[in-house]
Amino acid sequence: MSRLWMIAYDIGDDKNRRRAHDHLQNHGERVQYSVFECHLGETEIVALRAYLTDLLDEGDSLRYYPLCQWCRGKIDWQGTAFPAHDDDFFLV
Repeated sequence: MSRLWMIAYDIGDDKNRRRAHDHLQNHGERVQYSVFECHLGETEIVALRAYLTDLLDEGDSLRYYPLCQWCRGKIDWQGTAFPAHDDDFFLV
């Protein structure tokens, strides 16, 4: 079962920031410059955290916000933001 995660990063090194961006783009959708929304299962979030942690230097940071179904329905935005694209899926 997957859950929606908001993942934000602040990485100073250009090469490591690009790697983080590219890796996160394979797992979710970029909703702001350094913020992604990702649907991840338990093993996926563990592997993603391990990969991203290896990119951090002193002073860098990562934040992971789990979003429940209720929270997801309350996401709001202003300005040029747009809702993240959620692929339809069915649990059988």
